[in-house]
This record gives sequence, C-alpha cells and structure tokens, in this order.
Amino acid sequence: MKVKLREQRITVQAPKRLVFETLSSFADGGVERARLVERNDDRLLMEFHSRDGRKMYRTLEEVVLYPHDRITFRHLKGPLYHSQEQFDFTDISDTSGETRLTHTGEIECRMHRLPGAGWLVARFYVKRRYERLVLRHMCDLMERAEAAVGTSRK
Repeated sequence: MKVKLREQRITVQAPKRLVFETLSSFADGGVERARLVERNDDRLLMEFHSRDGRKMYRTLEEVVLYPHDRITFRHLKGPLYHSQEQFDFTDISDTSGETRLTHTGEIECRMHRLPGAGWLVARFYVKRRYERLVLRHMCDLMERAEAAVGTSRK
C-alpha cells in the first residue's frame, strides 16, 4: 500500500524559468550526484546517488520535464518498491521574480518475508527520512538559484 508524502513548499527569490533550469540541470549539489544515462527529448533516464546520514542510496529514475512548470520522477530501481514524485513551479507574481516550488509524491515499501509490514516501515520510518531528504534538496536548489540571480544582477 502506498504512503503519501507530505506536500512541501518553499519560496525561491528567483524567476520560475531559472528555478526550473537549476533543478533540471541536475548539477551536483552537496546532497547528491546525478548522472544522465539516456535522453529522449524531455524524457530522461537518470542515476542518482543520495546520502542520508551515513547511508548512500542509488536509484535509477525516469524523469520527465514539462518546461517550465513541472518535473516528475518515477523510481525504476532502488531501495523502495515504488516512489513517484513531482515538483511544480509557480510564479508568485509577474513582477516579484519569486517562484513557489512544491513537492508532492508517494512511496511504497515491500517486505517479502513480512507481508503488510512494508506499509508500517514506509509510513513510520521511510516517510520522515524521505521528506527530510527532499527538503534538503529543495533548500540546496533555492540557494543555487538565488545565487545565480545575485550573480546576474552584479
């Protein structure tokens, strides 16, 4: 059974187009490494390495870009049985150059020897850690996008 992730939102002091391009560039941030495996227009096959504490997780994901409004992620291989996420980019106002970045998603764990226990693990252990990791990614993105705005204004 799938567990819905908490919706997370941040406001980035940068135009929507720049925020989208910063996230979709998948430049190595302090949180993770990304490698493009294959590209077909706006559909990407990406390999991610994300650190949570002392653990490093590797995932293979299908990423779909919907310039400049949305990016979706669907895990194909990794520690979770199912993970699907979406980042939405919204202009707060045309004049302010601020963007609201919203993350939503769902996860599912399966434990083959203990059927039904996967939901408990996903809900009470993985969900909290996953949401914390996503928030770190979002804050890293915010810093990079805002720094790019600051650089372009000088």
